[in-house]
Amino acid sequence: MSSHLTRFTRTTPGLEKTLRLIQSLCVLALQIPDLDSVAVLRVGIAKQQLALTRRFLRFFNFIDCFHRGFALLGTPSTPSPTSPSDTWGELLRIVLEITKWGCFGWYFLLEDLTLLHATSISPLPDTWNQTLLTEANKFWFYALGVSMLESGWAFISLVFSAQKNDPEKEGKTHETKMTRGRVSSSSLFKKVLVDACDLLIPGTFLGWIAMEQGGVGVGVGMVVSTLLSGWEIWKAV
Repeated sequence: MSSHLTRFTRTTPGLEKTLRLIQSLCVLALQIPDLDSVAVLRVGIAKQQLALTRRFLRFFNFIDCFHRGFALLGTPSTPSPTSPSDTWGELLRIVLEITKWGCFGWYFLLEDLTLLHATSISPLPDTWNQTLLTEANKFWFYALGVSMLESGWAFISLVFSAQKNDPEKEGKTHETKMTRGRVSSSSLFKKVLVDACDLLIPGTFLGWIAMEQGGVGVGVGMVVSTLLSGWEIWKAV
């Protein structure tokens, strides 16, 4: 257990998820009504510093996002051996994937432009900083929305593929495919849940979701999404 925890926290994604979990607990702690003013101040500072530390860890994430998008643009399209509908389905998936990574890339890049302001090294005019953060959160919102659409389309494709390719044979072949289908459906559901929980953060920041910014709902969403996505990283290390 301890060695696994060491491997988890030594990876950048694992460390980032650990800090995010602590930050989300700070968000929830600030909602305790009987918390005294000193505790509120300290927890608030901890939340801000954890958020700032996480921004340093993901500073170069925009490079990976744009790389993923451009890699998909360069992927040669192969004609489907089954039907034209499969070709159009694959094309839609690629378009959604490119859009998702492009929006994520712009989110990280625009957020990075405000880092010197956040660290008070080179403050920007407040209007510039607010505009950059607003546009960054818009791209984050769009990226998560497209990611949910992509997962929905993948689930639909999975259902139709299972119906079309359902074997008439008996025994293990059918059971194996059904098991794989359940696993894929489960992973897609978890991905949608993580994206939906994360969507609360930019949504409340922009005022597009009727919920208190930094409130209980956002804090619970952060905890849920962090635990689910962190568990996948935990299993991989």
